[in-house]
Amino acid sequence: MWRLLIVDDEYHIREGLKHQIAQTGLPIEAVGAAEDGETALRLYEELKPDIVLLDINLPDLSGLEVARRIREKDEETQLLFLTGYNSMAFVREAITLETADYMLKPITKEELTSGLLRAEERISRRRRFSESHDTRKNQERYMTQEYALLDLLLQRRPCSDAIEALRAARAPLAEATPSFVVLCCEMDAIPERVSTMEDRQLYGVAFAKLTFEAAQTYAHAHGAATSYDRVLFVLSSVGRETATEVAKSIRSVVKNYLGVPVTIGVSRSVSELKWVPEAYREALHAAEHKGWVGSGQIIPYEGVQVAETTNRTLLDKELILLSEIRAGNDGAILTILQEWSVLFAGMPSRQVKLMATQLVLYVMRVVQSSQLTDGNFRYRQDPLLEVSRMTTGSEIVAFVTDYFVQVCKWIRESKESAVPKIFEDARHWIRDHLHEDSSLNGLAEYLHLSPKYVSSRFKQVTGESFADFLNRVRFERARELLLDPTQKVSQIAEAVGYGDTNYFSIAFKKNTGWTPSEFRKRYL
Repeated sequence: MWRLLIVDDEYHIREGLKHQIAQTGLPIEAVGAAEDGETALRLYEELKPDIVLLDINLPDLSGLEVARRIREKDEETQLLFLTGYNSMAFVREAITLETADYMLKPITKEELTSGLLRAEERISRRRRFSESHDTRKNQERYMTQEYALLDLLLQRRPCSDAIEALRAARAPLAEATPSFVVLCCEMDAIPERVSTMEDRQLYGVAFAKLTFEAAQTYAHAHGAATSYDRVLFVLSSVGRETATEVAKSIRSVVKNYLGVPVTIGVSRSVSELKWVPEAYREALHAAEHKGWVGSGQIIPYEGVQVAETTNRTLLDKELILLSEIRAGNDGAILTILQEWSVLFAGMPSRQVKLMATQLVLYVMRVVQSSQLTDGNFRYRQDPLLEVSRMTTGSEIVAFVTDYFVQVCKWIRESKESAVPKIFEDARHWIRDHLHEDSSLNGLAEYLHLSPKYVSSRFKQVTGESFADFLNRVRFERARELLLDPTQKVSQIAEAVGYGDTNYFSIAFKKNTGWTPSEFRKRYL
């Protein structure tokens, strides 16, 4: 059992914490409680606790002063702050005192458990660390190892010299078994309240600590920080699935504790330590694509490389697909992808993956550049990662179909979310009556309003005039129907409200730039 000392000037809080700690089920026992700083220091000397849970506001000494005096005596005791002060200055000082966590009152059982777990994990790690090595020497050795690792990754000296320096520093990486994968972890944003360079550096310290703790759940992670917002890891004896899990763990931990997104570039596997610098460049190159696909993503190098090693000019049918996604026309998307599934069935899976990855990149760009009312689209999986791990054409097509349709629905629903119900009903009526009387007078009669009122309000509410909306919907539906080779152009013209096929063809070309026949040839 780990021994814990509670320091708080309020009796009911001390008793409540004892009760909550007992309920966590953790191997932690509250062995004492103090109501002021002097008593806390006396009990610390007598009880030798493993953890001290401190309030900042005490009647005599502040909790920070108590923590400083404890730190002067040892580096082993874990300090946890539980206070009502949400102050950046206090957080900054707490970080310098190597605290396990800084928690705010009132606290839930889950939050307390999380803080205690972090303290327990640090104690266990420190105990294991100090069993065979002197702490100070190990810290110095770790710094030497980190410098040697950065020399290797950044090629600040010849590769053979950097590997020899790793061996001289007894770095585990020097004797690690292949294969190796490099992760480039970049903090995408810092809260506005962290304004000065000093605060940014402290925030960077917290970022580095969290990423190291998350990565070290995997035994063969070797890390180094290059700046306050970038940390690099070399993973050894690792496969793709494990590297992905480590990246997901880092992203989750930083998001939970700092509330900021993290982009992680993932290199390909390399079989020798001398190729690790090349893997670093791949991971960095992948991470730099966050401006293209959006922040908070895990980006495999294979995914971004595809768009650069294949033809950058998309085929006409792929351009049609992207235009329908931007329009939120999920019906047309399903039709296109159903046709593709037949086409892809006879193609090698690698070729299917190349085409799908390139399209996923472009669709992620569509999402990134969209300025819609409900914020950024968040899919339940990481699109590039999912495609990169798939091996068969059928599963790639199934995944891409679901992803593209979900993006379409998000775009369409976001555009329509701010529209009052009566005008949303009007939109549905127009879509359902394209082949009938879809005139302004017909809509006004359906809504029991005057045509003049409907015309003026329609533009105010939806951002489009009635005529523009009707025109757009007609040609969205026309494009969708043209993707079905069994439909005749004359039938499609009638279905979208054109009695004259020639007039429909002229209008379609004016709207899309192609005649109906040209449109079909480009896709089919």
